[in-house]
Amino acid sequence: MTDPTTGAATGTSPGAPPEILTERRGAVQWVIFNRPHARNAITPWMEDRLIEICRAVDSDPEIKALALTGATGDKPAFMAGADLSCLQAVASPEDFTILEIRAEAAAMALEAVRVPTVAVLSGACVGEGALLASCCDVRVASPSVRFGFPIARTVGNCLSVKNLARLSAVLGTARTKEMIFSARLLTADELAAAGAVRTVTANEEELTAHGQSVAEELAALAPLTLRATREGLHRLRDQGLPPGIDEDLLRRCYLSADYQEGIAAFLEKRRPAWIGR
Repeated sequence: MTDPTTGAATGTSPGAPPEILTERRGAVQWVIFNRPHARNAITPWMEDRLIEICRAVDSDPEIKALALTGATGDKPAFMAGADLSCLQAVASPEDFTILEIRAEAAAMALEAVRVPTVAVLSGACVGEGALLASCCDVRVASPSVRFGFPIARTVGNCLSVKNLARLSAVLGTARTKEMIFSARLLTADELAAAGAVRTVTANEEELTAHGQSVAEELAALAPLTLRATREGLHRLRDQGLPPGIDEDLLRRCYLSADYQEGIAAFLEKRRPAWIGR
């Protein structure tokens, strides 16, 4: 599949499969996360590429909406979090700072893009996948979607304060806390009940066409109204969040023995033995 936004190659190296596909469908630009063997877990290259695509969309007046989805492998998936190799590399304050900065840059690019955004969700929508979905203006889902951050059961890290604010804006504070404290994934029905998704389709087969239809509806509305509303809501959400407000929280989790144990247990497919330090 070609890349109409830039004309650039979509693979990370010669001969490698493209990790992100792009496709123009009318006035809607689609972004397809394309690592189905890893349930589309995001890599640093994919984060950088998403930022590039958002910039390209901003410079193309023919694009009126942006839709994001995941390629389907054996099972449907939007994005099963970050690639584990990224998490394994965290061993110093500088490492987790780089990790957070890169993920935040991708999230901010998606929130700031000129056009309305639609997350088209199925299967695993976990970790950074759930974050990027939360950054979109509208979410639609199939019945298979499972959404959340099971980090209290898996790797033992934590979310930045800004990401907690993003989730609270989508789900509400109480449901966000319950989701993380229970370490479980929310179903399509639970997301719909929380108002976090606009629609749940009857099946997987209807999802892409429905996502296109919703994106076309948004593309036909007054763009300045939509953009001003989004930016105004972001300002309300982010007021009172000074830089560095959560550095101590992130450091405490990412540099802990529990975090290293969580990664090891995840790789070894066993339950972690938490020690609280």
